[in-house]
Amino acid sequence: MGSERVQAIIEKLKARHSSEEVRYSGCYPMCHGGGCVLKLRMKDGKIVCIEPDDLYNRGIAREDEVLKEIDFVKQRLQRRPCEVAYAWPELINHSQRILYPLKRVDWSPENPNPQNRGKSGFVRISWDEAISLIASEIKKCVEAGEKYSIVVGYPDTYFLDNLLGWLDCGVQGWGWCSFDPERQAMHLMYGMAMGEYAVPPEARALPETERYPTPVEWGSAVDMLLNSKLIILWGATPDVQHYGPGHNTAYLIRLAREKGTPVIAIDPRYSATAETLCDQWIPIKPGTDVAMMCAMAYVLFKEDLYNHEFVEKWVEPKGFEMWRKYIMGEPRGEDNPYGDGVPKSPEWAEKICGVPAETIYELTRLYAKSKPTFLWKNWSVARKSRGENAARAMIILQSMMGYVAMPGGSAIANPWCRFRIEPFHFFYTLYEKRAERAIKEPNINPRMYRSTRFGQMLYLLKKVEKGELSVEEFRRIIGWNCSPSHPNPNPKILLHGNYGFRPTTNALVTAPYATNHVIEALSRLRLVVSLASYMTPTARFSDIILPVLDQFEDVQVLCINETLQYFPRLVPPRGEAKHHMWIYGKIARALGIGPDKFLPIYVSDESWDNDIEDFFAMCYEQMRDMLEKGIIYYGGNLDKPLPSFEEIKKNPIVNLDEYFDRPLQPCYSVFVKGKRFSTKSGKIEFVCDFMLDERERGKMHFDHNGRWIGWVPNDWRDQTAHPTYQPCVRGMEDPLIKEYPLMLLTSHSRYRIHSYGWQSQYLRENYRHSIWINVADAKRRGINDGDLCLVYNDVGKVVIPAYVTSRISPGVVIIHHGAWYDPDDEGVDWGGCPAVLLYDDKSPPCPPTATGCVEVKKYDGPIKKPVQKFIRV
Repeated sequence: MGSERVQAIIEKLKARHSSEEVRYSGCYPMCHGGGCVLKLRMKDGKIVCIEPDDLYNRGIAREDEVLKEIDFVKQRLQRRPCEVAYAWPELINHSQRILYPLKRVDWSPENPNPQNRGKSGFVRISWDEAISLIASEIKKCVEAGEKYSIVVGYPDTYFLDNLLGWLDCGVQGWGWCSFDPERQAMHLMYGMAMGEYAVPPEARALPETERYPTPVEWGSAVDMLLNSKLIILWGATPDVQHYGPGHNTAYLIRLAREKGTPVIAIDPRYSATAETLCDQWIPIKPGTDVAMMCAMAYVLFKEDLYNHEFVEKWVEPKGFEMWRKYIMGEPRGEDNPYGDGVPKSPEWAEKICGVPAETIYELTRLYAKSKPTFLWKNWSVARKSRGENAARAMIILQSMMGYVAMPGGSAIANPWCRFRIEPFHFFYTLYEKRAERAIKEPNINPRMYRSTRFGQMLYLLKKVEKGELSVEEFRRIIGWNCSPSHPNPNPKILLHGNYGFRPTTNALVTAPYATNHVIEALSRLRLVVSLASYMTPTARFSDIILPVLDQFEDVQVLCINETLQYFPRLVPPRGEAKHHMWIYGKIARALGIGPDKFLPIYVSDESWDNDIEDFFAMCYEQMRDMLEKGIIYYGGNLDKPLPSFEEIKKNPIVNLDEYFDRPLQPCYSVFVKGKRFSTKSGKIEFVCDFMLDERERGKMHFDHNGRWIGWVPNDWRDQTAHPTYQPCVRGMEDPLIKEYPLMLLTSHSRYRIHSYGWQSQYLRENYRHSIWINVADAKRRGINDGDLCLVYNDVGKVVIPAYVTSRISPGVVIIHHGAWYDPDDEGVDWGGCPAVLLYDDKSPPCPPTATGCVEVKKYDGPIKKPVQKFIRV
């Protein structure tokens, strides 16, 4: 009877999955790391479920048991996705999907009622009405001569750069994400102008090997596995972060450890990475990392452990000597402008960072003899006040040892890849000319603020207008990065754009400081427009919402982490959701901007599906040409051409590592191809010369090749010309800590891509969104595990359950990034959104500051919003 019952269950399961079609695709959110492969089961035009990749090693539980070294070099590993990917079937059909254009019920051009944003509901309108309303409001600004009244939120959007450029209006922000301090460091120290900034439009669709005079390769995970003698994970949690291909970096670190490579974690929390991948955990006070890095440099100098030969050949000597004098505590002088007479010894650092001096000495000695060391300083280390120092100090340590030149070393941050090419790099190839302004600047729309500070810009403008804040200080705070002759913006319209990355549509959660300040500042705007797939908090605080296609509803091509992928259209669009390029094309036509100037691929609504397919076919052919050149450049064996567009549509996953017999080493272009660094000296430069010249303050900054240094604002505030230890604003040494004695970190969650995935009930049933608090800190406040807590400071309040744990250092708390803002009538957030508590008006603005000072107490008040408690942390 039992066997019959089991057989019945089996037959029922077979019937459920009969007639299913298996398709393969990729994942295209904003993690930027995976190149993951999804195996999808389709039935009746719907996605039934998503399974892990099985294109390699199908049916093998532990792949390394059957693989040889060459298989790892060629990455013959399953590219399994993160937790979020498995929730896609739920997400694309989610009840919070925006299916139609929406208008706030009490908004009209004559009476926008801005005080009701986020409170009043929405009514469905037609696409024609939505486009007409938006175009009409933009025309009002243009006709009134208010060229700087149309503001783009986070992030900057090159579609709007061109669209608004033809109208000679619009302002945007600069900077993009957590990696911006590293981008700045790469330009200042290696001479690589990374990203769109400083790259002429006509060069943006070139291979990196041609786009930049000398590319700077970071190092790769397989190179780390095969050649590193020590791995230091400084703030890195590869079991959570999206580094691949797939999520294989954590797996490769585990294999490296199994073959005898020591792995050390430096982190304020005892993370799952520290627990499962590491031999040693070194807890450190957050925001004090540079003090420890300086102390390591001190030991390298004091005990003469650094690589003299490499330094003499590849490091600019004047800057090296200035750094040495600062580290060794020599007095201030012209050649030591930041000298304070204090040696930056481990004993000095111990008092700041809490790491015992003995530990720093022994770690440095191990670091020096482990040739090479892969030093993975994660983005989180620089995602704090004055994070530029950490990004640059890491490069200095690796340069002092010559590890930037060795297989198994690292050059900037995390392991990365040879190729990352997105189709929208080819956007500019659609134009014979681009919109030209009367002013000659690297961008069409002036970059008047750090993009993550768009809300702070709106908020502080009121203080400028009241005379409470000077124009000069306003521009210093927001990171003015364009001609100083421009007037301040006069915002009337805010556009939350989108260019294919779904998580960028929730800027109120992922970008701003002090969310309540931003909400208050929105009241000055006549119109707020959001392109969004879901009713996020950002969409909710808009006036017009335009529904955007989600994953699997549109065609895409992408190359990342050596994985070339075609994303087929697997399901029809929900409701009237449209491709973001279609939306921009419709707005352009309504503004009288024809296809000869903007988006010529948009011909008509009827032909759109074919037009966008043709666009991606064009992108792919250019991408294929770039990749074939890149394979040859990086020493690969191009024994057969890459597949054509029609071929990759049939077999949508191409593993480019198959073309190589060696892993990518750091700085390949310099130390294998024989190029020079693109700095003025041709060497690694520890010191930024223009930051030593006060006459340069307040100007736009260009390097010796005339390239805009887009990651340094006109006024760099108190950023020093070489990295120095500077206490973290709103950190553990800030006087504010006396009033708000806990330092808040906003680590990223394994269950979200920024805020994307928060809405998934499947995912949320597997964790509880809580504030991590140390046992001692909780006991002092009478807080037990699971208690509701009020977390507060001078800019906001959040109600959230407590997770009482010894896995976090005393004096530190964590609320994971990306929770959706859900305020009550008094502005207290019940969604657990840490952005409510973040603010910084004193630091240089390049790092997207994601830390602050808070106090926590047990909450005994009325329950004003639903608070969900889940089983895991």
